[in-house]
Amino acid sequence: MKHQNTIVTISLNILFCVSLLWFFSRNAFLRPYLGSTIYELLAGVLLLAILYSNYFIFYPKLYRSHNSLYWSIVVASSLGTGCVELALGYPFISKCHAPIIAKVGSSYYFSKLLFLIFSRNLAFNFFPYMLRERKHLQQSLETEIKIVYKYARMIDVCDGKHNCSHIPIDDIFYCKKNGNETDVYTVDGIKYTRYCTIKYMIQLLDNKEFIRISSSTIVPFQHIASCDGEDVVMKTMSWMGSPLAFKLDSKRYRSSAAIIDEYLRANLEDTDVEQPDSEEGKGKRLPSVPPKDKLDAVLGYIVEHPGCRSTEIIAYTSYPKTTMERCLSCLRKQGLIEYSGSKKTGGYQVVKPKQETEGTETIQKEGAVAEEKAAKKNLTKENVI
Repeated sequence: MKHQNTIVTISLNILFCVSLLWFFSRNAFLRPYLGSTIYELLAGVLLLAILYSNYFIFYPKLYRSHNSLYWSIVVASSLGTGCVELALGYPFISKCHAPIIAKVGSSYYFSKLLFLIFSRNLAFNFFPYMLRERKHLQQSLETEIKIVYKYARMIDVCDGKHNCSHIPIDDIFYCKKNGNETDVYTVDGIKYTRYCTIKYMIQLLDNKEFIRISSSTIVPFQHIASCDGEDVVMKTMSWMGSPLAFKLDSKRYRSSAAIIDEYLRANLEDTDVEQPDSEEGKGKRLPSVPPKDKLDAVLGYIVEHPGCRSTEIIAYTSYPKTTMERCLSCLRKQGLIEYSGSKKTGGYQVVKPKQETEGTETIQKEGAVAEEKAAKKNLTKENVI
């Protein structure tokens, strides 16, 4: 894919150079014909050299650090190419346009000619600046967007009425290509639209949580139920009548099936092995264990804020309610946290180790025994007196 992009870029640059040289050898609108095709090609080559040196050398190395020097070089190169063109074309102009110069006036003619040549060269030098500046702004914007998505765990989408909103990344059920747009379906069965290509969507999402299974479909690992090498079956949601399955493009995405199988095996090893006792619960699928980073984030917040409630943790971590409930239940099963107090005023606290609690209890008991002994001694001394 990289080699194809490189070949396309080189071909486009060659086509641009040929078209520019053809323009300068055939077009006499911006300045008079120089009298020879060689002179025309030389003028075009000079402009091409300045344009590409500005794009690859002057702008990236001088614009951000030495702004005044950059613009000085741009103006000097524009004036230099104009002087070279005048030096090449002046003898031809003086012979062929002598009657015109005599009628109109040499000052008017040459001032117009100089203005056309120098302004055209300066305009050509502006193209690399605008292209580079746009590319730089786009890259910085994409970097900021990825940082926001990484830490806020939200993505901007539009609903059916074109109202923009943000949804948690954990709520994405799958993404489907729709022309130059991407349809985003959530676990609640709601369809949103994001105005970007599916290629940009997979670059934006984390490849550790999402995988592309075909040229038009992206699915999250946590909602995959099974994969047989041909079809990827998603987990059944409450709004679905039957399980949803997508065709796996094994030719284009060969490693996708192996990656999904590896994830499913690791997920089965990490899930709780205990089966429900009741017959009704035997048919239900056990909830998967949340990732370690989410468990650490929830536990760290509870350690720093003892007595906090689930709404406070959701506001801090921006996790969905279902994910938060899974994290809290998992931490409670591991015996790391507990809920103390009533439902209205209570909150989650970290469970202290038994050794610490036993140690504090023994210290309290020893202190109480020592106080009782001291009190008895004082009583006996008073009685003797």
